[in-house]
Amino acid sequence: MDLTFDEIATEVLEELTADALLYFRRALEAKRLVLTEELMRSFRYHIVRSATQVAAEIDLLNYGRFKDMRQLRYRGSMPPIDAMEFFVEKVGIGNFAYVSGYWDRTGSRIATVPNAVRRIAAGISFSRKVYTTKRPYSGTWYNETKMNMVNVGKKRLAWRTSEWIAAQIKMTAEEDTD
Repeated sequence: MDLTFDEIATEVLEELTADALLYFRRALEAKRLVLTEELMRSFRYHIVRSATQVAAEIDLLNYGRFKDMRQLRYRGSMPPIDAMEFFVEKVGIGNFAYVSGYWDRTGSRIATVPNAVRRIAAGISFSRKVYTTKRPYSGTWYNETKMNMVNVGKKRLAWRTSEWIAAQIKMTAEEDTD
């Protein structure tokens, strides 16, 4: 074994981080949080090395973390309608049951797509016109998965380190007998 401890730690971190992306995607699917594939495709990781340490960074779209939050607080009077319009366009207006103000009882009034998107987005935004939104705890997809991966990383590093230490002891013992 010609690898140094730092090289072993880097290898383990690279393997673990690549695996973490897969586990994060599975956790999103298990919690039924996949509306579009955009969040699933947004996962990226970077290994950052310096002279004294190695670290991993995992990037994803910010809205992926909103589901983990127990409370959302808005600074203004309501969430931005622009962001809601983007969401409605991504999901598609066909996935919403009703467009406010456009379909009457006879069904004679039909919304144009831009107006429907704007009205649905405004409806969602107005329904969230509270400063604090509280949700019951139903588990998290990100934090649980992250901690599971940290624990797996500790075990992998311990196994690889023990192999490395055993090889170093054997090499030292062989050198002493020569």
